[in-house]
Amino acid sequence: MHSILNVYYNYAVEKGGQTLLPQYLAMYKITVSNMEYHMIVMKNVFAVNLKIHKKYDLKGSKVDRAATDKDPTLKDCDFLNEEMKIRVGEEKRKQILGMLESDVQFLSQLKIMDYSLLLGVHNVARGLEEERELEDEHSSSDDLLDGEDYNNKDSDVPMEIEEDDDEVEDQIYENGYTYFTDQSLNDKEVYCFGLIDVLTKYNASKRAAHTAKTMKHGSGAEISTVRPETYAKRFLEFMSNAFV
Repeated sequence: MHSILNVYYNYAVEKGGQTLLPQYLAMYKITVSNMEYHMIVMKNVFAVNLKIHKKYDLKGSKVDRAATDKDPTLKDCDFLNEEMKIRVGEEKRKQILGMLESDVQFLSQLKIMDYSLLLGVHNVARGLEEERELEDEHSSSDDLLDGEDYNNKDSDVPMEIEEDDDEVEDQIYENGYTYFTDQSLNDKEVYCFGLIDVLTKYNASKRAAHTAKTMKHGSGAEISTVRPETYAKRFLEFMSNAFV
């Protein structure tokens, strides 16, 4: 981290916030029982006031890139099998892909690879329904505590779910990583995404891993451990198809 901090800072300032790279807030070294631990504090990619219904870690690779019982986070193969798309509309798609291309080129120049796009998906209709159910539970609990007869309340009056998309969008915690579904679509979603794991350099151990994986899976396999330039090209191709 220290070796790239100056150029990283200059790049972030130059972009004026138009980047999907992690926003580092602080670095700490803690000593416990003569053991040193290093920690980095970063800005949260996900909007803190939204429940994330699906979470993906996307690298643009297909080898060993699926969720497991041990690691339930969805990955590239799950994304493709579900025929998932990040539906932001053409204007936002162009803006996002432009940021990704610039960020990835920057990382490639630093010989960095193995990064991911962390994607969180919030389904608006599902979120509103969950919020209504929670309010119903709280209302029922309050009635019982107050000694009121819940059955005598105006239960025959249906509760309306607020589906004003503009209001939902206004409530989103905007942190530079959050985008709303294209307004022309009926099935509304909120996407929170940003680049993560951007400190892995293509060094001797990664070259050895590349050789080992190539021997195991074949030279044409889309393994994650490849040269930074190859990794960047494949990553951007995947993202170009993912955003619509």
